[in-house]
Amino acid sequence: MKLNYKIQMIISLVVILLANVLGSIFRHWAYRSAGFVVCGLLWIIHPVLPNGAEISKKALLWVRLAGVILVLLGVFTRAYIY
Repeated sequence: MKLNYKIQMIISLVVILLANVLGSIFRHWAYRSAGFVVCGLLWIIHPVLPNGAEISKKALLWVRLAGVILVLLGVFTRAYIY
């Protein structure tokens, strides 16, 4: 199965949701951070664009940059919401 934009976005949202649920259940910030890192790596390794978007190297670079931002968000932030 080839990932398109819609499926990859749903997978990303599910991973972040599950990571937040696990973080809330086990009361540890590392689960939330790991969720963002996994989603960021997914977008870095497999950048996809929405249907109708012009596929160019510059557009794919911006998608990968968004993935890097997700990884950095997961690495450098800790959510203490308890």
